Amino acid sequence: MSNAGLHAGLYGEIREFAELVDSVIAEVSVGTGQPDNRRRLAERLKDITAAGGGGLMMRYLGPASGRQNWADLADALQQDPSPSWMPDRLESLARLLDSGRSAALARLHGIDAR
Repeated sequence: MSNAGLHAGLYGEIREFAELVDSVIAEVSVGTGQPDNRRRLAERLKDITAAGGGGLMMRYLGPASGRQNWADLADALQQDPSPSWMPDRLESLARLLDSGRSAALARLHGIDAR
C-alpha cells in the first residue's frame, strides 16, 4: 500500500471514530443517550485495549493515546448513571482524534505535520 493509501485509510478510520465520539459527547451533554452509540463506542474502546497498543490507528495518534486507560472509559460508557469524569475523558479522546485526523490529512497532501 502506498503512503497516500495508508494515510487515506487511517484518515477515514479516525474520522469515523471521531464522529462516533462526538455523537456520544453530544448525547451525554444533554442527558440523552442512544444506548447503541454508547455500546458501539465501548466496543471500539475495548477492541483498542485488546489490540495491545491500540492497533495501527492508535499508534498513529502517538504516545498520548497509549497513556490512557481506554478500558475504564469503555466500562463507564456502560454505566447508568455515568461517572462524573466521563465527559472530560470523552473530550480528551475527541481532541486526540482531531489532531490525528489533521495530521493524516496533512500527510495526504504531502505536508509533514509532526
